[in-house]
Amino acid sequence: MKSIQIDKNYKDIKEINRLYDASFPDDERIPFKRLINNLDTDKVMYVYYDNDLLVGMTFLYLYNDLAYLSYICVEENLRDKGYGSKILEKVIDDFKDYRIVLDIEEVVSESDNYKERKRRKDFYLKNGFESANIFYHIYHVDYEILHYGKDVNKDDWHSIIRKHWGIFAESATYR
Repeated sequence: MKSIQIDKNYKDIKEINRLYDASFPDDERIPFKRLINNLDTDKVMYVYYDNDLLVGMTFLYLYNDLAYLSYICVEENLRDKGYGSKILEKVIDDFKDYRIVLDIEEVVSESDNYKERKRRKDFYLKNGFESANIFYHIYHVDYEILHYGKDVNKDDWHSIIRKHWGIFAESATYR
């Protein structure tokens, strides 16, 4: 599998936009145009190919030694074929000098999508991520922070979201 760091002029940008829009609910995604127009040295997007077949994409925020894996997705018809794990392996290798962090919806048995949340967390744990034991609430959702590499604390997490989300990060409440 190969990865390519892209910019807003990437040849398959419409396909990447379609994949991104199809993979995340409206209220959980930043408008694609804003994502790609803001790509720079600390906001990066990668696409992943198996030969010439587009299999997925990632978007990461970088800050100091932190890499926040904000979005990862795999083409729907290619899910459950190991591509998600291969993409994570590539991210871990490409960002080996970083502590990789991500947030997932907290796994709560009463949630409507409990099985989906549990499956997502199990996927990351299977791929070497660990709970940072940091939980926060923002914009009507409870999240848990997972990390790969050295430990991450609440101040680390808050520093990267404050850098990239600005004032919006101040509305996060922790427990």
